[in-house]
Amino acid sequence: MSYKRGKLVFEKDQIVVGGDIRSLLYAAIHELPIVFHRPVSPFRFDLLPNPHLANLGFEVTEELTARQVWERLMFLLGLSGLVLSPEGPNSLRVDENKLVISTDAKSYQYNFKKLIVFDDQEITGLPRVKKETRGTNRVIDWVNVRSGCRHEHDYLSDSQNNFIKEIFFYPSDRSDNSKLKDLVAISYLSDTQLEDFDYSDTMARFKILKMMKEAGIRGARNGRDQKNPQRYKYYAVKVEPAERIVERDVTRYYEEDDRFLFIYDSVDDILNTSSKPKGYLGKLCEAL
Repeated sequence: MSYKRGKLVFEKDQIVVGGDIRSLLYAAIHELPIVFHRPVSPFRFDLLPNPHLANLGFEVTEELTARQVWERLMFLLGLSGLVLSPEGPNSLRVDENKLVISTDAKSYQYNFKKLIVFDDQEITGLPRVKKETRGTNRVIDWVNVRSGCRHEHDYLSDSQNNFIKEIFFYPSDRSDNSKLKDLVAISYLSDTQLEDFDYSDTMARFKILKMMKEAGIRGARNGRDQKNPQRYKYYAVKVEPAERIVERDVTRYYEEDDRFLFIYDSVDDILNTSSKPKGYLGKLCEAL
């Protein structure tokens, strides 16, 4: 390590770039340092019961989530001294064989031989893009349930339609009462559909209400039926869109440059070709 013109300067042969679960898995399996613009936590309900996670010390079950894996990997990599950047947001810039990480307070420079790039967002100095492909975007609609919070359902699906294809119910973060449920809905939409009002969060609300009603979910009680006092009346279900997150499926392919290795493998691809880490991180996986 050295100090040059206000920057801390370090030497690293290889550095992984990215804050998502693919990046962390690759860095952990190969015991490589990692930097990122900002950490990217997986979706709350994504499951990851891949048997090869046992190589990293996980007890693999059908309920193991990608977020649980991500959080543990971030902890293990940090404990191993392999997380080189602060939590972020960080500015990343490549200049020849130098990677400069800038925060509001400091700048760090890493001289490298190769950058292994998973996330090409918010990093300058990459080679020229030679091709870009666009796929179907995953759209996540977080919804507050104002009436109809109490029911036995955890999951609804529409196998015939990619618009509000899945609904997950979970204990509301807005209340200490674990019996009250909010929901998150998942859609798979093209770029064109994202611009169409028929696929907006307003229309998502209408379809969510329809699916909840068809599942027998009702709103809060509204007294007894005067004609039949043994029966209760119920208010209509009410839901309120809270936040829409669009995970765009954009892949950029770059001109060849010996300084960079761009990885496009999926999580399963990375895990299925993995082995147990042999260094300090491997010992941590066994111990923890």
